[in-house]
Amino acid sequence: MLEGDPMSGVIYILTNPSFEQYVKIGYADDVDKRLQQLNRSECIPYAFRKYATYEVDARLSDLKLHAMIDRINPNLRTIDNIDGKQRVREFYAMSPEAAYSILETIAELSGRTDKLHLFDMTEAEQQQQELAQEIEEEHVERLSPFAFSKCNIPVGATITYFNRGNPNSGTECTVVDDKTVEYQGRKLSLSALATELTGGKWGVAGPRYFKYKGEWLNNLRAKAEGRKASARVEDVWVIPCNPKYYDIVGAFSDLDVIEWNQTTNTTVGDTVFVYVGEKYKSIMFKCEVIAADLYGDRSDDDYKYYKDMAKEPDARYMKLRLVRKYEEGELPLQDLKANGLTSVQGRSKVTQQLLKYINSK
Repeated sequence: MLEGDPMSGVIYILTNPSFEQYVKIGYADDVDKRLQQLNRSECIPYAFRKYATYEVDARLSDLKLHAMIDRINPNLRTIDNIDGKQRVREFYAMSPEAAYSILETIAELSGRTDKLHLFDMTEAEQQQQELAQEIEEEHVERLSPFAFSKCNIPVGATITYFNRGNPNSGTECTVVDDKTVEYQGRKLSLSALATELTGGKWGVAGPRYFKYKGEWLNNLRAKAEGRKASARVEDVWVIPCNPKYYDIVGAFSDLDVIEWNQTTNTTVGDTVFVYVGEKYKSIMFKCEVIAADLYGDRSDDDYKYYKDMAKEPDARYMKLRLVRKYEEGELPLQDLKANGLTSVQGRSKVTQQLLKYINSK
């Protein structure tokens, strides 16, 4: 709300893990009070959260706002019939990113982009999101168990268990057939092994805890089945590289694994997107952390790619394995910033919006 102006308020976009395919778009004089009202309900599993707001100077009725969106696309609004009466809701079948683009367009046309705000998830909201995704994955797994062949993973392939903070993270097993893996001489389903390694009392969705060639199995399955892959941000980073100091393009032309100074709590299994500056100005590489918190015993394989800097032999470092190369300009800086990247001056966690954008490529 604009300070000191009782006639001002905000257009808001709210999301809820209970129904990820929808967003709630409305107007409120006080969006935080509106959020409290909505979250008092015990009829939905998870709470609403602010995704974005746009401050306006005058009261705007919901009818005007919704009519404007309906003119853009009349098929987005949720409409149902109860006892012969039609109910038109302020829920729209669209992604938060698409909803935000509408507000962004309004703000740009009005010359008021400074009144547009995009909110990062809090830690509690992220936990709710993760729990909702876990439950959805378990539901999908019960309906139709995971099959390696559907994801083009061959018998004999190595897959790796990853779970941040778990001592078993980095454990490898071998695909035996379409449904099972071999671990320590035993033949197990993915879910059984994931439950054992996680140390939980209850079963978990196995494909959510294993990667193949740097990709989560549940995401490989979602893509194969034409579903939206989940955006898990707790283990995904963006790090910058200045090619004036280190020729990472040349390094990844010759090597599959490079060493990188580690200044964050990156851990084995994390995903790292490398933003390359200077003439490239785009994310160029997707990598997987295969070793972390290392000291000494550094390789000399990439020495020749160091330019105006020296490789620090005693620094803490990690090893990055190349997962994917992107074409120059495929993930350009202007689009990264438009989707939530705030800085390329240092390492940072990705946001939900940014990861969804990168995964769309």
